[in-house]
Parts: sequence; structure tokens; C-alpha cells
Amino acid sequence: MKAQYPLFSQVALAQDLPEYNLKQGDIATIVEYYHKAEGEEDGYSLEGFDVPQVTIEVAASQIIPVVQWQREEIILRKLRQLSELRQQQLEEYLDFLLQREKIAK
Repeated sequence: MKAQYPLFSQVALAQDLPEYNLKQGDIATIVEYYHKAEGEEDGYSLEGFDVPQVTIEVAASQIIPVVQWQREEIILRKLRQLSELRQQQLEEYLDFLLQREKIAK
């Protein structure tokens, strides 16, 4: 199986990793890819996090591309500026779009 992310690409954490004192959105560089057996999630070694000489291992689901993280943060910032009524309307519209997406597949 091919790696989902190329080596030396930057990724953001998709969740907190309290055991390493790292937070969702912290950015690191992929330095190694670990292919796992069928049914197991592939993994990556990450370095960076403004901590020299520290390498951590994560599952593929624990990271996302930096560009995606930044785009989601921009959307969340805009969402927080909406009134509660507009947020409810947006949520209903998103549900509609997700249903359409399922039908299209």
C-alpha cells in the first residue's frame, strides 16, 4: 500500500496527544512511514513541534495536511461570527449537502 502522505511533508495533528503535551493543530514533518498489515492502520513518525530531537509515532488518522487544517480553521473562525439562527441554518444546509454527497457516491 502507498503512503497517504509523502515523506517530509508537513502535517497538523487532528487531535490532542496529551502523552506528548501536544495539541490539535500542532505542526510537524513526516520523517518515516510504517505500512501495517491489512486491517491495521498505517503509521508515521513525526518530528518538529518546536521540540528538537523528538520523534513521535502516530496513526494516519491522527494527522491531516497543513493546508486542510488551515482551511478548517478559517471556516471555524467565520462560523463563530454567525448568529445562533444562522448557525442552525448552516447546519441544516450541511446535512442536506452530506445527503447529496452520499447519493452521488
